[in-house]
Amino acid sequence: SFTPPTLAESMMTQKGLTRSLTDWEKIFEAKIREATALEAASSGSDPAHDHAHFLRVVTTAKRLALSEGAKLEVVIPAAWLHDLVNVPKNDPRRTQASRLSGEAATLFLREEGYPEVYLEEIRHAIEAHSFSARIEAKTIEASVVQDADRLD
Repeated sequence: SFTPPTLAESMMTQKGLTRSLTDWEKIFEAKIREATALEAASSGSDPAHDHAHFLRVVTTAKRLALSEGAKLEVVIPAAWLHDLVNVPKNDPRRTQASRLSGEAATLFLREEGYPEVYLEEIRHAIEAHSFSARIEAKTIEASVVQDADRLD
């Protein structure tokens, strides 16, 4: 028997998502768990960028996005992946960390099949979140991720 799609399923299809945002979040969280585990194994863990940091930033970003009318399809992956590449504070490449994270996140999302239409906005939100990068947040989504990270 035919079951008509739910409103959420219809909206996902219209937005180009092949999975629900909840399903995508599981993928993003797994990627961050992998990245933080690799970092801890190679150079010791950075408590400012542990798994709990990502959870707090994502939770805050969702709340801000809903109150500001920002696109969750951009905010959620950007919040999860904002520090995908963590450069130590004393490393000369520190100011490039958000650009490196933006590049790595875009590549990862493309490989996972995340809708291409959102990738540039996600990349910008990740790149602009960092104070040291001095990149102006030009979208509400970038401002949301930036604020969520700074509030942590």
